[in-house]
Formats: sequence, structure tokens, C-alpha cells
Amino acid sequence: MDVQPSLVRLVVGGLLLDPSAYRAQRDHPAGVRRGLVLVLLIGLLVGVAALIGDLGESLTQPDPEAVSEVILRGLSRMPWYQEALEENPELAVSLEQSLTQPGAFSLTPSLLSSLVITLLTPFFSLLGWLISGTIVHIAAKAFGGAASFGQTLAVTALASSASLLGLVQIVPYAEQLPGALGVASGLLGLLATYVGVREAHGLPAWRTFWAVLIGPLLLMLLVVALYCCVVFVFAGAIGSLAQGGI
Repeated sequence: MDVQPSLVRLVVGGLLLDPSAYRAQRDHPAGVRRGLVLVLLIGLLVGVAALIGDLGESLTQPDPEAVSEVILRGLSRMPWYQEALEENPELAVSLEQSLTQPGAFSLTPSLLSSLVITLLTPFFSLLGWLISGTIVHIAAKAFGGAASFGQTLAVTALASSASLLGLVQIVPYAEQLPGALGVASGLLGLLATYVGVREAHGLPAWRTFWAVLIGPLLLMLLVVALYCCVVFVFAGAIGSLAQGGI
């Protein structure tokens, strides 16, 4: 008789891409309910870690007003800046206004926005799990998968343990390269989803690969299509304004 691992051991197994952890989640009678708890808990933990990190950054970052004063003092000593002022005296006023705006040199978002993000992170994690799990299940079934919808949701919930990489945000200034953490979590999440779908549906390697990758590919195509639509709309609007001006 197989012994079901605890939730902590299950998450560790999911992070380490252990196939036995995904099989245990697939076969658990309350796999979907446990997956729901897992997704919400991970989202909450990551959100709280980000909030703590933002709080640490807000307490340790330089005073924005002092930074603004240093920049203005340095600019005033540069010859090219003095020449620019002689040609355009309003430059100093506009530059000073832009540099002294609240939050102009703030390195972190406000604590209120961080708190809102913390509260919304579990909700978006849940929504993302349901959408991605549904797409993966449809794709896996199209390739001949054998798992039920509940089993697919169970294993994809365990794959969301890759989001725990976001706990590094608890350290202030830990993420120096913007987007790097998201890319790392996304790649690990794809690998974890691959293992989960393979163990749940029993598909060959290449069918599992495409079943997992179809969702991100569709999302990329949607983003590109929306971007092209926005570009065309703005181009058309600019062209109409230009013709109207003529």
C-alpha cells in the first residue's frame, strides 16, 4: 500500500521534478481539493514574501529628495547644461519639476500597492491554474491522454510549486535583473507541468511536450496579435490626424 506524502514533502517533490510526487498527487482521492489549497497557499506565501521585500527596500533606499538635489546640483555644474539654459530658460523649471515629483527616484512601489498585490496574488494564481490546467487537459486529451480532468488539475497544481522561487523576493533587492525571476519560475513550471502531464496521462515524450507547450504558444500568438492590432490602430489614427492637418 502506497503511503501518501505530506503536503510539504509533496511540494518538495514537485520542485525537484520527482515523478513519484506527481503520481501520488494524481492518485490522491482529494487531489483537486488539495491542489486548490496548494495553489492558494503558494500564491499567498509568494505575495507575503514580495511585501516583506518591498518593505525592506522602502526602509533602506536613499531619500528620493536627497537624490534629486544631488542630481540637480551636479547638472548645474555642467557646461552643456548652462548653455542649454541660456538657449531655453524654461528647461530648468521643467527639469526641476520632473525631478522633484513624488516617487521620481523611488526604487520600490508604494506599500499600499504592494499590499494590494499581496492580496490579489492568490486569486491570480488560482485563475492561472484553472486556465492553464484546462488548456493542458484539452491538449493532452487531443494527443491521446488517459487522465481525467480532475487528475490533470491535481498534477498542474503541484507543478505550480515552481512559483515558490518567488520567495527569494523576501530579500530586499534580490531581483536585480527585471523579469529574470519570472522567466526562471516559468521555465521550471513548464518542466514540472511536463512531468505531471506525462505521469498523469501516460503520453510519449513528444506528445507530452506539445501538450504542455500549446498553451504558452497560444498565449504568445495572442499577445503578438494584440500588439499588432494596437500598432495598426495607432498608425491609422496618426495617419488620419496627419491627413486632417494637411
